[in-house]
Amino acid sequence: MKKWILDGYELAATLLPFALAFWLSGRLGRKRGLAPTPPRTALLMGIWALYTAGVFSVTGVGTLFNWLTYGLRLDAGQVNLIPFSQDIDVVGYALNVVLFVPFGFLLPCIWPRLRRTRRLLPAGFGFSLLIELSQTLNNRSTDVDDLILNTLGALCGLLAFRLLHRKKRNGESGAEKDPDWGPAAWLAVLFLGRFLLFDELGAAGLLYGF
Repeated sequence: MKKWILDGYELAATLLPFALAFWLSGRLGRKRGLAPTPPRTALLMGIWALYTAGVFSVTGVGTLFNWLTYGLRLDAGQVNLIPFSQDIDVVGYALNVVLFVPFGFLLPCIWPRLRRTRRLLPAGFGFSLLIELSQTLNNRSTDVDDLILNTLGALCGLLAFRLLHRKKRNGESGAEKDPDWGPAAWLAVLFLGRFLLFDELGAAGLLYGF
């Protein structure tokens, strides 16, 4: 039960700011006379936000409270900048690729302009870089291998999207448009929510009494 409470707190810290920002953007859009976000797009954005929260949790993204506890760590034992210079972990490498496949698949569904490789790959690289840099705040390792493999996973997701939507694209009229806010803005909301609101050690101390 306590584990569920802690997990729920972590999820809420990430998703509630996103939900609030989504509601506010809808209200502002209506005042400006803009069309509301289509239900399908809103659903996909919710799925993407939930996926992103899961990635933050699995990878252990650093928070403000980690920074205050551990400080910034950039020693050689924690940061690896030489690609594939350490022991090969086939399972770990495969999981790094798989982790980012949904990223490469979902973003083109929501933002049509990201259906181009030259736009999707920098997005995947940037998302992975954000995670890796944040891990310097909580004693986790920061590895260039993860950057490469995560970006490869995003590319695999894009290829899967193209494969599944090939027939549909042939009949598209080109009328699809991106949501008003780009993925970088929404990712910033998700990241900052967790960064500023999630105090894992503090919450665990209250729950488990240490």
